[in-house]
Amino acid sequence: MLALAGLVVGSAITGIGTKGILQTYGLQGTVFGATIVTVVLTVEDIFLTVEPARKGAPEIGVGNVIGSVVFSVTGKLGIVLPAGSVVIDRSVLTWHLPALLVVNGLGAYVVSTGRLRRRHGFALLALYVVYWVVSFTGFGVVPADTS
Repeated sequence: MLALAGLVVGSAITGIGTKGILQTYGLQGTVFGATIVTVVLTVEDIFLTVEPARKGAPEIGVGNVIGSVVFSVTGKLGIVLPAGSVVIDRSVLTWHLPALLVVNGLGAYVVSTGRLRRRHGFALLALYVVYWVVSFTGFGVVPADTS
C-alpha cells in the first residue's frame, strides 16, 4: 500500500513538474510526451532489451520491444480512455500517427527478415533522431517573442 501511495504521489508531482516545463519552455504536450518523457521512461526498457541480447538470448530483447510497442498502443490507451474522452491535437493525426505507422512498419519489416544487423540499428536510431528533430522544430517550440 505504501508503494502504491508513493506511485500516486510521484505521478502527481511529475504531472505538476511537466506542466511547469511545458509552460516555461513553450512546448506542446504531445511533442514533450512523445520524445523527452518517452526517452526518460524507456532507459530501463533499453537495458531489458540489451542485456538478453548480450547474454545470447536476443529473442527475449526483440520480444520485449514488440511487447512494449503493443502495450503502449493498446494497454496504455485502454487504461486511460475508460476514465473519459481524450481530445487530441491535430498534429497527432498529421505527424505523430503517420510517424508511428511508418517507423514501426519499417521496424517490423526489419524484424521479419530474421537477420538483424548493426546497420538496421543505426538506420532505426537515425529515424528516431529525424522524428525528434522534426517534432521539436515543427511542433515543439512556440516562436520567440519579438518584443
